[in-house]
Amino acid sequence: MIQTTLSKVVHTTCVVVGGGPAGYGAAMAVARAGQQVLLVERHGFLGGMSTAAGLNSYINYQHGGLDLSEAVYRDLRDTLIHSGHGYIGEGGHVDFFDIEACKRTMEQNLLNAGGRLLYHSLLRSVRRERDEWTLEFLAKGAAVLVRARFVIDATGDADACTLAGVTMTHGRRSDGKTQPMSMIVQLGGFDPAAWERAGNKLINGRFATGGDCFPDEVRRAREAGEWAIPRERISMWWSMPADPTHIGINATRILGRDACDPFDVTAAEIEGRRQAAALARFFRDYIPGFSNSYLLQTGPQIGVRESRRIVGRSTMRESDIVACREPADTVVRCAYPIDVHSPDNADMQFDMASKEFLYGIPYGCLLPASPLENIAAAGRCISATHEAAGSFRVMPTCMALGEAAGTAVALAASTGKSLSEIPAQTVREHLQAARLGLTRDDRFSHGQPMTEMNIPVMN
Repeated sequence: MIQTTLSKVVHTTCVVVGGGPAGYGAAMAVARAGQQVLLVERHGFLGGMSTAAGLNSYINYQHGGLDLSEAVYRDLRDTLIHSGHGYIGEGGHVDFFDIEACKRTMEQNLLNAGGRLLYHSLLRSVRRERDEWTLEFLAKGAAVLVRARFVIDATGDADACTLAGVTMTHGRRSDGKTQPMSMIVQLGGFDPAAWERAGNKLINGRFATGGDCFPDEVRRAREAGEWAIPRERISMWWSMPADPTHIGINATRILGRDACDPFDVTAAEIEGRRQAAALARFFRDYIPGFSNSYLLQTGPQIGVRESRRIVGRSTMRESDIVACREPADTVVRCAYPIDVHSPDNADMQFDMASKEFLYGIPYGCLLPASPLENIAAAGRCISATHEAAGSFRVMPTCMALGEAAGTAVALAASTGKSLSEIPAQTVREHLQAARLGLTRDDRFSHGQPMTEMNIPVMN
């Protein structure tokens, strides 16, 4: 019998649960402000969907040429691209990062900023005791209690907020169904030269990308009985930064599964790998440059678009996005269209507003409507409708939401206030100051190379 004993009690100002883009943004903001922060992640690395699911394409939609990302994302992007571990897609709306470099850079950045990490730990319970939160995590043969004044839930599924008793919504209002999950597929053996000879472009003469493409090939494959994925086209594919002959593909679709049900997630992982094998055959048989390609790997976990969301003091709605509203308590801005993959079939709802729209996400969407204090959500689990969540769920925006939550925590910790007492305008001003304070922007815009980071080992 495996003995589980309480091995450690950790005290910190803030605990961030979940090390994906939102959790990384949150922990970096707290640490850079000089406050104590512990980031707890169930995997053995950071990055969330971008690393654990293999979705290393960061959709960073601009507005009229204006980059809406915040300082933490810009710093990460500039570091990876200048060190040769990433590239910017055609049109400037998507950034592609090497997965292993992303893992290393994220954790090294956080450690250098003074943050702490705890890997391979699953959240078991959350309780409020006077003015302090106590979170219990289960790890291999041990339990860890973390006591903190502030909690940021960046789990994607709002696990910490759920265990704390925050009211939740799930999926779309009519029936609770969510956007489908997808298994990211990586192929080897792609021939960029053959792709170019077929009349297609290569970015920087090396990288191939595509989006919303190959509908005719999918139709032909379906008519031949060689396509059984509930999609009408390939959503997105791209060359891997470290090796352009390796291709990432976002084109599987698993309907009718709940990302908060472990049996459903298991079934989705199994179906995702079945679809991955079929997708590899499709590319090899129908797409130029892939005649010698093969299935290299699938993501370590399936990609999740939607699950639980908190009921917050404010709620983002589709009408807010279409009307381009920027509330007075806006903390993050977004210009990505409403992108909803139907929970029922192969349909997609995309770009209901103009591609030149812009809206603000209010601070109240990060704070639960319940009387619980000093707990915030960040990323795709903030307060929103099913339709609205289809827009801000992209990773640079999730990282910005995390940075906003972390900035609010740092302000509250330094002033002795609660999160609800921090003015959104003050959060926004600090986010703007952090962007202006970046030292790499000028070098990035002029294409000057960066030297590799010299990062010490942490004992």
